[in-house]
Amino acid sequence: MLQQLPEKTVERLSQYRRILLNYRFVEHAYIYSHNLARIVKTNAANVRRDLMLIGVSGDFHKGYDINELLGKINEALDYSHVTRIAFIGMGELGRSVAAHFGQNNTSMQIAATFVFGKPPANLLDGIPCFNISELQQMIRQMNIELCVVAVPENFARELTTILVHAGVSGILNFSPVQLQLPAWVHVEQFDIITKLEKTAYFMKRKHRGK
Repeated sequence: MLQQLPEKTVERLSQYRRILLNYRFVEHAYIYSHNLARIVKTNAANVRRDLMLIGVSGDFHKGYDINELLGKINEALDYSHVTRIAFIGMGELGRSVAAHFGQNNTSMQIAATFVFGKPPANLLDGIPCFNISELQQMIRQMNIELCVVAVPENFARELTTILVHAGVSGILNFSPVQLQLPAWVHVEQFDIITKLEKTAYFMKRKHRGK
């Protein structure tokens, strides 16, 4: 059994996988660590360290076998288990992510979406949409394990408490609230304010350097 991987390694493995999927049908395809590093904006030493952690070693002359690498990343990220996901507060963000899942990800399945007010008839093709009042019942009934939460600040804590009581063990939080949940629930906080401020900071400096 593989050791638990560092968070940054898991993030980069996910990035490597999305890149390598574009080359999976090329016969005898190889890639060097420095080429992969350049695409994901890291360094070759990080790439080699990440791949060593999942038991992959490259060929000095040819680099890494792409199909072998994909297999090892899938194994490391537990792609044999299908995770059922719900989006709570569905919008354009959810639609764009759902489109990616449908094309490139077989380990995650969007099982349901939840909205405030009357559920639209065709929010996402083939995926049921429910009013937020049905949240706890449907999460349990559909065995949903992970939820993406993109709701206003004043609803976030109450809704995530409902999710935890319904058995959800993973939450990706897009709301501005820092959630305090039991240790067995893994929470990822997507801090959009920090991301915007970081983008603005480097944008201004690049502009000044022209």
